[in-house]
Formats: sequence, structure tokens, C-alpha cells
Amino acid sequence: MKLNVVLFWVIFLIVPTRSVSQTNFIYKSLKEAAVVHPDSVRNLDLSKQKLTVFPEQILQYSNLESLNLSKNKLTKLPNSITYLKNLEVLNLSKNKFTIFPIPLCNTIALKKLFLGRNGISLLPDCIGQLKNLEHLDIWYNSISSLPSSISKLKNLKTLDFRGVNLSLKAQEQISALLPNTKIEFDLGCDCAH
Repeated sequence: MKLNVVLFWVIFLIVPTRSVSQTNFIYKSLKEAAVVHPDSVRNLDLSKQKLTVFPEQILQYSNLESLNLSKNKLTKLPNSITYLKNLEVLNLSKNKFTIFPIPLCNTIALKKLFLGRNGISLLPDCIGQLKNLEHLDIWYNSISSLPSSISKLKNLKTLDFRGVNLSLKAQEQISALLPNTKIEFDLGCDCAH
């Protein structure tokens, strides 16, 4: 009887520890994530996979909180990315986006969005819908201005705008839109922007 009680407590104490550690585990491939129950996948790192199309299998991970798709060759995202209702961190840096992926405007749980080193030249008005966004990284894109709707992002703490050649006037205009946000600019120039 005592052995059963001891075994019960050992199992009881060990099992929660495993589930807690699983929530922080970073799966490095879809094959690796497929081995566990889809609800237990919270962090998925598919960087450097030479992906040209968004893998639809990702959508089965409804509890996904962090998705790293950096250093691939993606050019667009499907509308279905909005099914990832718990997605808080999305890294799309160093891909081939030339247009901001509009479906992202409806991923309202997003807190951190990394879009650096793409070919994006314009942020859409719908970016103002990302009410929970705290960090926006758009370094080394060809964005020269921001839509006025970005001022709706009251939770935005940091904006990485480095690697973009902006005039001091353009930097001032962007800063005025986001007075409570720490914005990282390169040194301003007296260029025509």
C-alpha cells in the first residue's frame, strides 16, 4: 500500500514537470512536432528550411505561441494563418516578401513581429489592428513612411527601423506617430525622403 502511495506521488510530481517543460520545448521540424499531440506544440522553429510556401501542417498546432520562419524564401502567407489564435511571436525576417502579408493584420494576439531583411516597401493601414503588438522589427526594408493607423498601436514598445535611409524630417514624422515607442533609426540624412 505504501509503495502504491509513493509511486502515485512520484508520478504525480514528475508528470507535471514534463508538461511544463514541453510548453517551452522548441520543435525544429514538422516531423519532430508530429510525434506529439498537436495541442502540446507551442514553439516551432522552421528557420533555414528553404521553404517557398507556408506549410499548411502548421495550422494543426492551435496552441502555437511562437513561430520562426526566418531565413526561408517565403513571399506570402495564407489567410488561414489567422487560425493560429494564440500566436504571439512570429519571425519572418530574411525571406522574400515584397508586400506586407495582409493576413497578419488579423493575427491579433501577436506581440512580436519580425519582418527585417525583406523587400517590403509599404505597411498597410490594417497594421493598426494589431492592438497587442509590443515589438515591430522592419529593419532593412525599403519602407520610407508609416501609415497613420500605426498610432493605434498603444502597446508598441519598440520599433526597429534600422537599415532604412531616412531623412531627419521623416524620422521626426515617424516619431510623432509613436510618441511612447522606442524607435531605433540609423543616423538621419539630408536625403530627399
